[in-house]
Amino acid sequence: MISWRDGPWWGVVGPAAGVALGAVDSIVNHVPVLLGEVGTARAERGGWSQAAEFASLILDAGWAWAAMAVLVGWLVSQSVRLAAGMLRGAVAGGCTLISATIAYYGVDVIFDGDTWWGGATQYWLIASVCLGPLLGAAGALIQRSGPVGTLAVLLVPAGAALQMVLLPPPPESAMAWPVRLSVWAAAAGAAVLIARRTVRPRGHSLKISRWDGELR
Repeated sequence: MISWRDGPWWGVVGPAAGVALGAVDSIVNHVPVLLGEVGTARAERGGWSQAAEFASLILDAGWAWAAMAVLVGWLVSQSVRLAAGMLRGAVAGGCTLISATIAYYGVDVIFDGDTWWGGATQYWLIASVCLGPLLGAAGALIQRSGPVGTLAVLLVPAGAALQMVLLPPPPESAMAWPVRLSVWAAAAGAAVLIARRTVRPRGHSLKISRWDGELR
């Protein structure tokens, strides 16, 4: 059986994940259009629009796109040496964000009828080319033990928490506080789980040392 990690198959992961992210993000942004609630205040829209608003505020955030690039970089770097994994991660991370940008504005064209090649598209494509490889390589570093691996794992939770402080969701949205609380809770939970996995209990270390001494 051929694994997707073998041969060139790993190269499909980034574009596939990027297209899915960009397309879904654009679609949830247009749910109020599909439901005919564009003229209604954001806080007064129906349940489906509010659910889409919640998803939109998360998927539109920069940390969510960064998280996808980091995740893909981690996935494609499994079972290979660190140097090769970082190269794979960099390529896959760049492809992820480039594909996501293309898909996002492509779906926007379907809904809005605007031109695809605009200033916003150019800006985010340049950002994807510059940041995608770095984020993908960071994802590959997760496999490393020690402080480097820990910092790589903490990159996304820290980025999410920082964005909630510097660029919080718009207050006119009824989903602003639910999104902020959800992101803060997820970031804190992730940090706790990472800390529990990376920090070895002192008693466990002493037990290992004594057993090692008995063996000698």
